[in-house]
Amino acid sequence: MSERDIILDIWFDDRIGLGYEVLGLLKEKNINLVGMEAKVREKMSIKFESASCDIESLIASLKQIEGIKSVTKVDFMPYEQREQQLSTILNSVSEGVIAVNHLGVITHINEKAKEIFYLNNENPVGQKIENVFPNNTPILKTLKTGESYSLHEMKYKKGNKVIHYFTSGVPILNKSGNIIGAVATIKDFKQVEEIISKVDKHSPFSFHEIIFQSPQMRKIIETAKIVSKSTSTILIRGESGTGKELFARAIHTESNRADQPFIIINCAALPESLLESELFGYVEGAFTGAVKGGKRGLFEQANKGTLFLDEVGELSLHMQVRLLRVLQEKTIRRIGSNKEIPIDVRIIAATHRNLEEMVNDGKFREDLYYRLNVVPLFIPPLRDRKEDIPLLVNHLTQKICRKLGKEIVNIDNAGMKFLMEQSWPGNVRQLENILERIINIITRPVITVQDFIEWTNLSDKQSVLNKEDSLLIKINLEQNIPQLKDIVCEVERKVLSQVLKVHKSSRKAGKALGISNTTVINKMRKYGIHSEEKPNEN
Repeated sequence: MSERDIILDIWFDDRIGLGYEVLGLLKEKNINLVGMEAKVREKMSIKFESASCDIESLIASLKQIEGIKSVTKVDFMPYEQREQQLSTILNSVSEGVIAVNHLGVITHINEKAKEIFYLNNENPVGQKIENVFPNNTPILKTLKTGESYSLHEMKYKKGNKVIHYFTSGVPILNKSGNIIGAVATIKDFKQVEEIISKVDKHSPFSFHEIIFQSPQMRKIIETAKIVSKSTSTILIRGESGTGKELFARAIHTESNRADQPFIIINCAALPESLLESELFGYVEGAFTGAVKGGKRGLFEQANKGTLFLDEVGELSLHMQVRLLRVLQEKTIRRIGSNKEIPIDVRIIAATHRNLEEMVNDGKFREDLYYRLNVVPLFIPPLRDRKEDIPLLVNHLTQKICRKLGKEIVNIDNAGMKFLMEQSWPGNVRQLENILERIINIITRPVITVQDFIEWTNLSDKQSVLNKEDSLLIKINLEQNIPQLKDIVCEVERKVLSQVLKVHKSSRKAGKALGISNTTVINKMRKYGIHSEEKPNEN
């Protein structure tokens, strides 16, 4: 923003013609308008050159316009705040991120991507992606076909440097399903190796560091403590973000192998060929690019210790066969060798998948399932242990504030209640992510419900749908079974009627349900629903 620019937020009660009066006043005072942004029925923001007017006189004149409630001077336009927030988020992730529009022009690139591609002193935003990166970059295909891709290995020379990385990408679609751009994530090859296979260098993690007070968690932890002393294989089940890796670490710390290696491998993070060489190792000359002298695999590195197989449900059938053999024979063979190497490794596996269903579908071997599922541990999702949320929020808030070097912030009672009403599909990981986002952005010592609604994708729709009214749909199976589309329509009608009892306008109802105002109005007409406000008045 130019030092000569002034930005005003104008808060108002909606009425027809108000915007024209504001613009008319600016024209009357010969003010050079630089930018304008409006939030329907609530606020408009204007940016103009300060030299073109008396700011105090302008504010006084604006307040005289009927319907305007307040006028405040601010530092940024709303779009500038959003851009700053997006930049902060992109630069906080450990992967490179590149976004392009439908023409293949780079619109966003974070600092990690610049580092990977040696672009630290360049700004490629605004350039065609093929002018900055190799012509075979897979994001170009995504722009044409709309197909996503995962973990494509790329390697090319830039001057005297070799850039070796993995990339995944997805298309960006508009409401009509048309491709309007694409986003690619970039992982440096060395970074991938560090992520998917590492000897644990962290301080030992123990069960007493797990934050909980719910009886469900107490029971699972007591069971985990008991089985940690054995050498049996453990299968940790639970949704993404529930803390399966932390449980695996705690089990290792509690075991008789605590002073031996604890090694993690993410079975979903690499293509099969690279995953196989990481797990089993290889001998010299086994394949092009094999290092001189060969390489020990993770089974060998974990000997006498623990190997944690995260996302084991993502293994291909070929890799499942190889893993089964290790569990049965307690030996491994490096790629390119016939020599059997005995190993003594305690296996802990984890998955968020329904392995029983995968077995029935032929996607997971039944014999391997029984080998892994000796001691199953099911970590409950956060929505099933909501009494743990206040403890977790307080712990995570303090941890994040320390990491960011900020004063400890608190969450008011309404904000805490709001968090406890969420379903948390991403569990503790999602909770921590949202808290860190809010703490990064706000400057006040107390976080409120409005902060969560404004800066996250959380909404108060769950509290609306948890009222006394039920959504019971009765189906008599002895008579004619209704069509599924009719059942869906009935559920839609009941939900919409219920939400409109709480939110009297279609706009507010749409916000609560995560749909547009127009969609709400159309569905109200479709189902003959009437609210206290007429559809065309909101």
